[in-house]
Amino acid sequence: MEGVAPPLSLLLCVKRGLEKGQPTKSGVLHYLKRYQGEFPEQVSRWLALLQQGKDTHGLIKEISSPHRQVVLQLLERGLRGEAIYNVIVSLEDELIEACQEEISTKLARLPFLLLIPLLLFQFPAFLLLLFGPLLQNFFHSLGGG
Repeated sequence: MEGVAPPLSLLLCVKRGLEKGQPTKSGVLHYLKRYQGEFPEQVSRWLALLQQGKDTHGLIKEISSPHRQVVLQLLERGLRGEAIYNVIVSLEDELIEACQEEISTKLARLPFLLLIPLLLFQFPAFLLLLFGPLLQNFFHSLGGG
């Protein structure tokens, strides 16, 4: 699952664990063992706070992505013993839609970003090809010969 959005990969690990009959916590731990980065570090801090019995709302509010916040809130409910499988399935669909929307917006911006090398490198070269012979004739006529 290389290149998958971090909240989606966490959700898929937990979903796979639940389908195998394992508790929610084992899916979260499997995710933490398998992935590295900013979000897994936040998840491990969140899990440590949860295991200590402390309030996790402050840590969840620090996370900028609303999708990541919702995933952690849902998993917190699952760690408390609530049935969350159906919610995981619907949230998985929403996360996939959000990922596809983000991909389409980045693809829509791509042609404009590709114009930058065109303007910086190819346009000046075209101008040299266009005005080179004109300037050569101009300097030749000024030189008198």
